[in-house]
Amino acid sequence: MASCRQLKKGMAGACETGVAGIKPLAVIIRKADLAGVQRDSTLKKAVTFTLAAGKKGFLFEGMGDSNAARAELVPGRYGPSYKHEFDTVAFDPGPAGAETMEDLAADTEGVVTVTPDNNGYYKVLGLNNGLRPSAMKKDSADADLGGAISTTLSSDKEKGLEDYFMVLTDGVYDAAATKTAFEALYTA
Repeated sequence: MASCRQLKKGMAGACETGVAGIKPLAVIIRKADLAGVQRDSTLKKAVTFTLAAGKKGFLFEGMGDSNAARAELVPGRYGPSYKHEFDTVAFDPGPAGAETMEDLAADTEGVVTVTPDNNGYYKVLGLNNGLRPSAMKKDSADADLGGAISTTLSSDKEKGLEDYFMVLTDGVYDAAATKTAFEALYTA
């Protein structure tokens, strides 16, 4: 029987520990707007996207730690799955913000989020099954949010921990090209 997964031959320790957290910037892409996903043949967690013609992602600009990305193992009887969660806040307290969040809740195929982390990478959540709102709250008495809409997008049917949006040049991570490709996800 062929092995579906193999353990790597160990992992060397990092020169420096990573820095927790992600930037207060995220792109949310409707799964229906993804024309294709390219996964690197060597670094399996490295992906890039092709959007359908005329489509783009939606930029959510947060503040401080208003965005949070989580991925965790969900043990199963016949094999594991993974749960992805992404918290964000729509700081527009008006009708346009409310309409955007209602549209997000009504999207049946789900969305994918891409957000830069504090280590120079771009985390991708929801690529397999799509994230959908599992919590959405607007409280006019919440002084921290100022009437903004707090939302958690989640999926418990993902195939692994988060993927990484990466442009590789000759097999090496190209940070400048990745940043340009990330910005192209939400600009016309």
